[in-house]
Formats: sequence, structure tokens, C-alpha cells
Amino acid sequence: MADLSLDDFAAYFEAVHGATTAPGGRATPFPWQERLLAEVARVGEWPRLLDLPTGTGKTAAIDVAIFHLALDAASPPAQRKAPRRIVMVVDRRTIVDQAFERAKAIARALADARDGVLRAVADRLRALAGLREGEAPLALAQLRGGMPRDDAWAQRPDQPLVAVSTVDQVGSRLLFRGYGVSDVMRPIHAGLLGNDTLLLLDEVHLSRPFRDTLRSLRRYRTRASSKLPDRWRLVEMSATPGSPPAISGGTSATPATPDDERVFGLNDDDLRDERLAMRLRAKKPVVRHEVKVSGGEDARRAAFAEACADHALRFVAPGRAVGVIVNRVATAREAAAILRKRVGDSADVFLVTGRMRPLDRDDLDGKLGPLVRSGRVRNATARPVVVVATQCIEAGADFDLDAIVTECASLDALRQRFGRLDRLGALELAPHDVRGVVLVRSDAMTKDHVDPVYGKALAETWTWIGEGTRDFGIQAIAAALPEGEALDAMLSPKSRAPVMLPAHLDLWVQTRPSPVIDPDVSLWLHGTDQQQAPEVQVVWRADVTEALLEQAMEEEETREALLKRVEACTPVGLEALSMPIHAVRAWLQGGTGPDLADVEGRAVGEDDGNPRTGRPALVWKGDESRVINPRDLHAGSTIVVPSTYGGLAEGTWDPSCHEPVSDLGDRARWQQTGRPTLRLHPELLRQHADVLDRAWPEAPVPVEEEGSDVDEREAVDAWLSQMSEAIDTWLSQSNAKATGASWLGGVLEALAVKGRKRPALLRLDGIARLGAGGGLERGYFALVGRVRAHAEGVGDVTTEDDGASHTGVEVTLREHLGGVAAWAERFAEQCGLPPEVVRDVELAARWHDAGKVDPRFQRMLHGGSELRAAVAAEPLAKSAIVAADRAARARARERSGYPRGARHELSSVALLEARPSLLDGAKDPDLVLHLVGSHHGWCRPLAPVVDDPEPVELAFDAGGTVVSVSSDHGVPRLDSGIAERFWRLVERYGWFGLAWLEAILRLADHRRSEEEQRGEIEARDER
Repeated sequence: MADLSLDDFAAYFEAVHGATTAPGGRATPFPWQERLLAEVARVGEWPRLLDLPTGTGKTAAIDVAIFHLALDAASPPAQRKAPRRIVMVVDRRTIVDQAFERAKAIARALADARDGVLRAVADRLRALAGLREGEAPLALAQLRGGMPRDDAWAQRPDQPLVAVSTVDQVGSRLLFRGYGVSDVMRPIHAGLLGNDTLLLLDEVHLSRPFRDTLRSLRRYRTRASSKLPDRWRLVEMSATPGSPPAISGGTSATPATPDDERVFGLNDDDLRDERLAMRLRAKKPVVRHEVKVSGGEDARRAAFAEACADHALRFVAPGRAVGVIVNRVATAREAAAILRKRVGDSADVFLVTGRMRPLDRDDLDGKLGPLVRSGRVRNATARPVVVVATQCIEAGADFDLDAIVTECASLDALRQRFGRLDRLGALELAPHDVRGVVLVRSDAMTKDHVDPVYGKALAETWTWIGEGTRDFGIQAIAAALPEGEALDAMLSPKSRAPVMLPAHLDLWVQTRPSPVIDPDVSLWLHGTDQQQAPEVQVVWRADVTEALLEQAMEEEETREALLKRVEACTPVGLEALSMPIHAVRAWLQGGTGPDLADVEGRAVGEDDGNPRTGRPALVWKGDESRVINPRDLHAGSTIVVPSTYGGLAEGTWDPSCHEPVSDLGDRARWQQTGRPTLRLHPELLRQHADVLDRAWPEAPVPVEEEGSDVDEREAVDAWLSQMSEAIDTWLSQSNAKATGASWLGGVLEALAVKGRKRPALLRLDGIARLGAGGGLERGYFALVGRVRAHAEGVGDVTTEDDGASHTGVEVTLREHLGGVAAWAERFAEQCGLPPEVVRDVELAARWHDAGKVDPRFQRMLHGGSELRAAVAAEPLAKSAIVAADRAARARARERSGYPRGARHELSSVALLEARPSLLDGAKDPDLVLHLVGSHHGWCRPLAPVVDDPEPVELAFDAGGTVVSVSSDHGVPRLDSGIAERFWRLVERYGWFGLAWLEAILRLADHRRSEEEQRGEIEARDER
């Protein structure tokens, strides 16, 4: 293993960040960053709190964690202390996440490293996961709103990973109730986040209930009787934890024990660093103004938006970037519209909110980022920029603005906002050079007013700012802050989590089925006395219509046809907008809904309780999807709605907008998973043509008369050829990246492959409309790649539902079981599990799919053909049918006679129990049986009961010994021991330990299936 020491950290830091530093400067670490690494490496533990002011580079804690992980990689797996998953959590919606941008820079530098310290760090990180040359040493993830069949971040248990997310997304997953995550996948998410993870809880003053919850989890982790490696750490981070930051002479304490309450802050060495001193000393003169408002809420909001525009325009000048930050999304929309009208072509106005789809957000960042990012070269003659934003830029956004106009908020929120003003201290403002204005609505100053987000703290902060000028510079404001109750009164309202008991975890660990008594985890994320805003994910599709949804509510055949359309391009996180449930329900019912803030876990406005039906939506749950009315919408759901519903303007939530919303499905699936998909629906083709600003060749459509599948394939191939030529010409003549449409060229190229990897052609027939109107929902073709075409995305193979066996490439059961066993053994060893546990995990992997020998299951994998199944040389584990082809899967199951809902993994358990000697080599037979039975998420604690009226004999060849059992084996019975086994294992390995072991096996199954899709059947042997 390459040599690496603490002394190499400065060289690593400069090698990674040298290209992104401010011109003329060197990207060397601040003194506190080197001191923190030395302390963590020496003690093996992190401080409890990193007390670091805004602008001092606290996101470099990610660099420290990665470098410490590389140092620790030289230790034997069982002796390692550094967590391999580094998760930054903040309780804010961010438009551009500075931490994630930093992680991307680190990941790129390590992936491209050829020599020197970067190569040493990269090689050590690869060694942690046994990765080969050329494989990315560091994975990245943004945990957005979850949805079924979308587990982009949960790929491997051994891969070093940096993830960035919110309290809601991390907290709900950690507590086995992941928002939008299916019951099947919840144990994987909890198992990964609950083990081998460093949680960096940023802006901890915003997340005190979640902090209390994490502290409780830390105490309860010691209860398991069988000890697995414990590399789970919690670090709290804040510039405003509730007392003035330690920025003058403070020093980190020398720990007496790893469990003490160490607080790490700046000391005199940091104050002597000129770069850091510039940021700390920078003057940020701010004044306040009250805006008189009257009339109804619309009139009051309009008046305030006008005042925001007036004050912003006073700062607009060539070369400047001006920020306008308000507390509500609707106010931001209105202020942006006013500014655009008033500045005309003389300045660029950008609307920035957290209520955007990730792809829309990424497109916006591509345009805005270079104009406002810290370290940019300021051009005094450049076109002015005005950024109108919500709370989403308070934390995590690397904006360096020349002036800020902000709506009044709590003191901690204002400190975060003015942290974006002269971020690096480069402007050297004089005390009289006012570049900040705090505005407040006059109705917010009435005696009885309590702001829905900031409570009484808003008025207290306004009073403290006072008349005249207040300096919001880091050192100046720290020196001016009051203490005790006077300070607390100006901070965001605090809430506390309920006391967490082991009994709560006993309830949450039951994921399939969930218990009837199921405590709402949001109380442990945001507290008991805070208004909750549970959220849903919204996906817009152009090939779904309101008429189709209404008909699907009444007719099963139409519902099946609808699901075929959606499954042709399964929804993924990059195309989904996360919104409060009451806002979405009101929008579906025809209203504009409540005014929204960009704050996690808080509701602004209430559900109006109107029982009216409104427009229908499809709740996406894979095979369990159904069409609902708005009143039946539940928290955590993912809904698919027609593009014609509207709801977005400029990429931002706007319930009053009725313009069709772009369908991002094909692009999102390509970028997130690497699987090429192209739906030839006329509305989608028109949308693509609008982006390209040119007409597409007319696409072929399914013909209702009897015809040849070969003719249809030839017609589609000819169209693809024409399209490829058109796209190549367009790409050579235009700035494709600027339009965000260059992905089309990659998709078309990937779909043009021939041979066994030729894409599946899905025929989505037209649907006759019922009722007086009649007519036809036009049919279309869809092309779905059988394999991932690029490595930048993450795989989409899953064990989530019945589509898991339909991966598009036939694979024998023998090959699959052996490959999964190799992956599972490798994962378990790399994670440092005890040797006896490694053996048990590997044994479970060798048997997990044995139940697929059921003759009916084999017929299903062969497309329902009894003849093909009978003449096959050996049993299959995977079918040539792609999961996206719902119609083909349904035909195969129906023809095979395999009972709907039957579970092959329970038959695998029955085969093992039929020959106890097969478990002689197991240290913990309970664990082996549970891992086999739970690898599709069941048996936690109960198994599903499915009627098998015509049972058959199953026979599995276990290395020359044939094991037989009836398909009517009784494993799902309450007295079979499944539930008792689960609870014994929870006591033995802990709530999170057992989930971790399950995740290791299930992710081994996923990774082997991806290899098989790519045709790398022997890939494991090559390693």
C-alpha cells in the first residue's frame, strides 16, 4: 500500500483544490483543518462539536474525513476506526450544495490521479473496497426525496462515499421509515446509514430534535450481544450553536476519553492566517427599513416584493451580483417578476428556490454558478446579476454576493444570509459603505404577530438590529451578541424530540409488514411542538393524461395499460419535485395552496380541509401502483401527474401556472442510471424538437391491424438511424451543453447497438376512451436498453419487487448463486466482519435464490414457455425479459401458472430446513436462514401468505445432493419460527447490525445482477 502520513495533508489539499482557489492564491488548508486531522488521527475519534463561523471553510471537514479514511486503510479491516460513509446533513433546502460541489471536486481529482499524494489516497480508498485500477475510489450521492425502485446512493456497503442530504431524508431512512422509500428497501437504507457512517450534522442549531435522536441512537448501539465493527460517529457542526463562536483565542480541548464532550474551534493560529483573517475581519454594514403594507395578503405581498425590488435596484451596477432573500416562495416569484420587468435587458435576474426538480436545479446552477461563486474573478464591466432567493441559500450555497437585500428573519438565519455577502472579505468595505438591507413587513411588527417559521425571534431580531448601521461581519457580530436569554430570544424557535425508547426502535425495525402501532418518526426529526409538513414527490409525464387516470380508477385494463406506460421509463429522483402534502393536495383540487417557506419540517399554511375530489394522480409504488383522488394522498408518496396539469414556472413551484411541464423522464433515467430509454410519444418528441429548435423525423407508431414484429423493429431502426444523423449534425453546429440536450445524442448512440444487447422494443398500444366522448389515447413505441451504457450513473438493478428476476439477460441459477456468494464474501470481509459472520453471509448467498427451481418459476423466466423450460440445460435465475416490459412479464407469469405473490425466497428457506446438514458449517444457522428469507425485504418479522392450490415439487441440486420440498412448505405460517428468529437476531446483532448484514447480502445480489447484464459472467473470477 502506498505510503501516506499526516504531513501529506497540505499537499493533498492543494492538489485537489488548487484549480478552484481564488486567483493568485494557493489552496493550502487553514490551520484549524490541519489541527483537526491531527487530533482525529491521534485519538481515533471526532470532537462532539465543530464550532466554526460561516466562511471559515467548515465543509473541509469532508477533506479531513476522507484523508483520515485513507490513513486508516492501512490497518487490518477489523481494526479500522474511520467510517467509510461520510454524510453531511443540513436542515435546509439548498439550490447549490457547497459540500456536494466540494465532494465532486475531490472525487474527480482522485479518479484522475496518476501519481503523487492524490494517487496514494486514491489507491488506499480503492483498497478499502477492493476496486480495480480505473474504478472510482470515491462515490458521491445526494439523498433527495426517495421513491420506489430508486436507490441510487445505496450501491455498495464497502465503497467510500460522500453523501449530502437533509434531516428528513437521512433521519427517516435511519429510523427504518425512509420517506418515499419502499418497505422492501428500508432495511438497506437503515443498515447503511446505521453502520460505518460519519454523520456531520451541519447547522446543528437548526436540528436540535434530530441531534437529540442521534445521541439516543449512539447510546443504544451498545445493547447488541454479538459485537460487529462499530464505526458509527456523530459530529455536530455550527457557526451559531447558541452561543458566540470561539473565534478569539479559543483552542480545541485535549480529550481525556473518546466519549468526552470536546468542542473544537478556532485559535490564535487561525487568526494569524491572513486568508482567514480577511474573512473574519470583513465589514458588512447593514441597515433596516420597515415596509408599510395593507389590504389583503396578495396586496401586502405585492407591496413587499416591490420594496425588495426598489432596494435591490439601488445596488445594481456593472460587475455586481446582488442578492434578494425572502422568507416565502411566492414572494420570491413576485419579486423576480418585478425585477425582470424593471431591469429589462440591462441585468440578468435569476429565481432560486428549493422547490425545484433536481435536473432543473442543475441546469440553473450551470448558468448561475460561474456568476456568483466565491473565488471567481470579478469583472467591473460585466453584466449585473440579481439573484432572488428563499432560505435555500442560507446554508450550503457557495454564493459570494456584492450586496444583499433580505427579509427579516431570526438572528441565526440573518447571520447565514449575510455570510453570502463578501464571503472571502475581498471587497474591503468601509463602515459607511452599506451593502446590506433588512426589510420587514409592517404587519409583522404588530404585538400579537408570530411568524409561522421564525416565531417571535423575527421581531426580537429586528429590535436588536436597531436604527443606524449594524455590522454583520463575523468578528463584529460575535463581539456584539448578547448572552443567555436575550440571545436565545432572537434564535429560530427550538423544539425537542420525544424521549426515544428501545420500544420505539422495536416498532420501527419491523419494516415488512409494518406494525399497526407505528410512531411518526417526524416527531424525532423535528420535535413535538413544531408544525409538521410531511412531503410527497411529484413527477410530471407527457404520456399520461387526466382522461387516462380517470378511466384507470374505474377499469383494471386501463390501469394495467397506464402502468405499462410508466414502467417503460420508471420514475427516478432526478425528475421529482419534493413538496408538502397539503400544498400538492390543494393544487390537485384546483387551488393555489398555502404560501411556502424553504425550511425542512415546517408547514406554512394549513390544508384547507376541503373534501372536493379534484384531479386524479397515480401513486407510484411499482407493482402496487394505483390511481387516487387528492384526498387519498399520503405522506411519503410519489405521484405521477400529466404534464398538462402545470405547476411549474421557470423550474420553480408555481401552482397558478397552467403551462405544460416538461417531461424529464428519459433524460433523468439516462443521467441517473446510465440506462438508455426513449419513448416515442408525440408529445415527448415535440418537446425534444423544441429544445433542439428543429423538427424530428416522424416516428413510427404501433399499427392496430395484424402485422409483423419484424416490420415494426425495422421501422424503428430506420427512424433511429435518421435521428442519429440529425442529432450528429445538430451537435456539430450548436452549443449542445448550453441547451442541456446533449444527452439525446448519447441515448441514441446507446440504443443503436445490435446483437444480444440490442434494446428492447416496447409496444404501448393505444387505449380506447370509454364514455360519451370516446376516442383513443394514441399508442407509441418505447426503446429500453438491456444494459447500462455509461458508468457515470448508478445501477438500477434491485430486489424491490417481482421485476428483479427480469433483467434482460438470461443467467443460469448456478452462475448467479456463485457470483452473489463471491460478492457477499468480499463485501463482508472488506467491512471487517468477524470471519464466522463472513462465512454465514457467504453461505446465505449461495442459497438465496434456490427456490427459483420451482418448475413454474422456471417457465416464467422462459417467457411462460413450458417447452423452453423443459429443454433448458439448467435452471435460470434471470430472464431475457426486461423489467420495463410489464406486458411481457404479466404474460409470462400467467402462462407459467406461478401463483401471484408467491415468494421464491421462502422456498429457499424451506429447502435449507429440509436438509439441516446443509447448515453444519454455519456459526449462526438462524442468521443464514433469515438472510435467505429476507433478501427481498420480507420476514421482518412476518412472511406473506399466498394460496398455492396446485403445489409442485421443488428439487435443488446441492453439489450432487438433491434436496426436495413441496411448494406448499408452510414457511409463511405464524408457527414456522420466522418471527421468533427475527427477534432473536435483533437481540443478537442489534437493530442496525442485522439490517447491515441484510444490506451486505442484498447489495451483493444487485451488483452481481449488474455484471450479468453487462455480460461479465466471469467478472468475479477475474478479481
